[in-house]
Amino acid sequence: MKKEHLEFVIYCVGNLADHLSMNASQVYSALRTTGTLQDYLIPCYDVLHTFSKDYLINELTDVLKERGGIS
Repeated sequence: MKKEHLEFVIYCVGNLADHLSMNASQVYSALRTTGTLQDYLIPCYDVLHTFSKDYLINELTDVLKERGGIS
């Protein structure tokens, strides 16, 4: 994983954890087990990192709900 991808994942995990009132470990696990990390977040980095924090949080919340990572 490239450094900028890692930094982006950390940014997303931290903000998503705050938004969902979960700890970062739980959020990272949900992203990883649903494939969101490898199939969406990292491959779409070039586009996703240009969006606002609010957009990213809402988008990732929707994706995790669709994939069964959160309820």
